[in-house]
Amino acid sequence: MADKRHSHRTLTGTRIYIKDGSFKYLSPEPMLNPQTAKVSQWHTLCPVKDGEEKARELKTILVGAIIEREGSGDFPAYIDKWRKKMLVDRTKASPKDPARAIVWATGTRNFESDSRLIEKAFRDCDVAKIEPVDVAEFLDQWEGQRVAQTRKATLSKFFAWCCRKGYCKTNPAKEVEVKATQKRNVYITDEQFNAVTAALLVGEDKKPTRTGEMVKCYMELLYMLFQRGTEIRLLRWDQIVDGGILFTPTKTEKAAGTNVQWPITDAVREVLKTAKRVAKMNSMYVISNEQGQPYTTHGIATLFSRACKRAKIEGITLKDIRSKASTDAIKQGYTMKQLQVSLAHTDEATTRGYVRNKVAPTNEIVLQLPSAKKDVYLIESGKIAGKIN
Repeated sequence: MADKRHSHRTLTGTRIYIKDGSFKYLSPEPMLNPQTAKVSQWHTLCPVKDGEEKARELKTILVGAIIEREGSGDFPAYIDKWRKKMLVDRTKASPKDPARAIVWATGTRNFESDSRLIEKAFRDCDVAKIEPVDVAEFLDQWEGQRVAQTRKATLSKFFAWCCRKGYCKTNPAKEVEVKATQKRNVYITDEQFNAVTAALLVGEDKKPTRTGEMVKCYMELLYMLFQRGTEIRLLRWDQIVDGGILFTPTKTEKAAGTNVQWPITDAVREVLKTAKRVAKMNSMYVISNEQGQPYTTHGIATLFSRACKRAKIEGITLKDIRSKASTDAIKQGYTMKQLQVSLAHTDEATTRGYVRNKVAPTNEIVLQLPSAKKDVYLIESGKIAGKIN
C-alpha cells in the first residue's frame, strides 16, 4: 500500500511548511515570536503567493531575531532549565478529571508564556547580579494590576530555585513589594440577585430560555456553598455523598490542600434536584450545558451578563456572589472563623476581604461625659457674695 500523502509540503531543509495558504516556519520548540509577542512553534512568514524566496528571507530574519532574544547574560539558560523542570512537574500533577485538566493546561500555558516574557526582559543579565531594583523596574510596568503579583511570584520561585542550586545567594524578588489590586466593594442586594435569576428564565422575546434554569441553579449553588465559580462549574455528582459535598478547591489544592465538606441542606437538595431535572442529557457534572459538558468561564459569564442586561442591572459579576454570601453570613451572626472554614481560606485576612462594607462592626461601649466639680456660691441681695467650697 502506498504511503499516505502528507497534507503540508515543506521546503527541503528549512522547516518551512505550506499550511493554510501560507509559508510557516516550525521552530524546534515553542518560542516567543518578537513580531507577534506570542509563544508558539508555528510562525507565519508570508502568503504562498509571495513565493519561496520571500519565505526563506523572512525565516532568516525571524530566526535571527529569536537568537538575538537570547541575550548576553546567563539568565536565559537558567530560566530555561527551571522552566523545563516546572513543566515536567505540572504535567505529572495534572488532574485526572478531563474538565479540571483543561483548566490546569490553561494555567500551564500562562506560566510558560509569562516565563518567556520574563526571560526576554532579563536576557542580558546574570542571575547572581540581579538586584531588587531590577525586579521592581520590571514589575512597575503593571503597577496595580493582578498580573504584577503573578509575575513577581514566578520570579520569586525562580530565584528560590537558583539559590537552592547555588546560582545566586539571595532572592531579589522577595524584597520587592507589589501594590495590591484595588479590592471590589460591590454588594449584590437581595433584590438584584432575585431580579437576575428571574431574568435568566425569560429571554428578550418573552419566551423561556433553554439554559436559564441551569444557570439559575449555578447562581444559587454559588451563594449557598460559598465556593469559587470553578468548583461549582466542575462539581461532579460523585462528589455528593451521604456525608455531604466534598470540595477540594482548585486554587489552593496544591498549596494548602484544604478540603471543605459541606452538608446538604434542604435548600441545596432542592437545587440539586432541579439541576438533575433540567439537564439536557446525562452528565457526570451537576451544572452542565446542552452537550452535557461543564460550562466554560466565558460561556456562563456571558449568559449571566445577558440576564443582567434584561434585568437592567449594571456593575455586578458572578464573582460578587461569593462576597454577597460572605457578607450575609456575617450579618446573620456567623463568626469570621466560621466563614474562613467555609471559604477554605488559610488565613483570616483573606476572608475579611470578602466581607463588604455593608456590614460594619457595631460599637457596644457607651460613655458619659466626664463629670465636673460643681462650685457653690453665696448670694446676697442678688449679688455673688462669696464662693463656698
